[in-house]
Amino acid sequence: MFHLKNKNVSPETFSSKTMTVKFYLKPVKSSGSGFKVYAQIIFNRTKAEFTTGLPCKKSDWNPKKEEFNKNSLFNQRLSDLKMKIYRIKNNFDELKINYSAKDLKIQLLGSKKSEDLLLEYFQEYIDRKLKDGSWSQATSKLYFASQNYLTKFLSEHNRQKITLENYDLTIIAKFDDYLRQIIWNNKGDRLSITSINKHHTRVKTILSDAISRGKLNINPYAHFKLTFPQGNREYLTKEELDKLNSLDLSKNESLDQVRDIFMFSCYTGLRFCDAIDLKMEDIQIINDEPHIRVDQIKTGERREIPLIKPAISIVDKYNWSKFRSLKGNVLPIYTNQRVNRYLKFISNLCGIKKNLTHHIARHTCATTILLDNNVPIEVVSHWLGHTNIKTTQIYAKISHSKLQYESARLNKITLH
Repeated sequence: MFHLKNKNVSPETFSSKTMTVKFYLKPVKSSGSGFKVYAQIIFNRTKAEFTTGLPCKKSDWNPKKEEFNKNSLFNQRLSDLKMKIYRIKNNFDELKINYSAKDLKIQLLGSKKSEDLLLEYFQEYIDRKLKDGSWSQATSKLYFASQNYLTKFLSEHNRQKITLENYDLTIIAKFDDYLRQIIWNNKGDRLSITSINKHHTRVKTILSDAISRGKLNINPYAHFKLTFPQGNREYLTKEELDKLNSLDLSKNESLDQVRDIFMFSCYTGLRFCDAIDLKMEDIQIINDEPHIRVDQIKTGERREIPLIKPAISIVDKYNWSKFRSLKGNVLPIYTNQRVNRYLKFISNLCGIKKNLTHHIARHTCATTILLDNNVPIEVVSHWLGHTNIKTTQIYAKISHSKLQYESARLNKITLH
């Protein structure tokens, strides 16, 4: 299997590895005396063989020269085949990828031919998911965005009619380059590596679905490594949370409400969309304790989150509010953009030197509220609604407060 490497690596790193292509005779099992010419690719300690489809009598073959004795037409075909294999190798080298002899063979011979058009199958897949109700609105938007980028890319290269079969590694690499050049806002910001790879992942999912339905044999993304950089998960420390809580905002109702929205997610781990859409009917008594029972908008997963006392206090604060009586919402209703704009103002007021956004509340819940208080990571994973505990482990880095706690504990121990 091969994958994209660091683009700063010199081409010589790849092209210096030699390749050998050999031709030889192999007996046909159904025939007592018949033979066919086979090709063998030897590259980087890997081998792959396949039939050329050319029949040959043993007496008509020159094993030393690896060619026919008196058939210039067939010899030309063998020469063309060898040149094609070397062109594929050179193409891989130019893309700076690792590959094996088997990958060269797959690229040469291809897989099961499909006449299905990629863009049509993409739309078919989306229609199917929307019809069976297995997608949330958020997931639908993400796939529509990826479909839009792919459509524009193929249109620019006049490849709107490309089939599933012909969407190969070379096209994927060009699509990757296209995504890296996209400016998505009026500030001139480009897509992050994580966003680019998520668009690739959705196309990869489409192709995997085609394989499961017998439309395709091999997913070209198996040879394209998607590396998601591990970004820093910014969060507020206990001291910063105390500053935020103690700030007097009684003279500004909007700022006070935005702080409550932020703090509620610090105590529950809810994403912004889940917090704002939360209804009073979603708060239920489970095992004699109040819990939030909600299906996540992003993943559709059911979550049951215990409501700790500070979160209950925020809920009780708005018992007689108009938005509660009219719509049944737990929290005041604001847009994400407005919340983030007000949070920047609040962070300046209390001297927090961080780019405060609502999503930091979720990271704060994972780190300061849960992990720093020795809540097991399996519980944290469910609390945050992660479908894979590896996602939760990103938060499990040792925080400064945890180090201080352990240092103080050790200082109390008499070491001999």
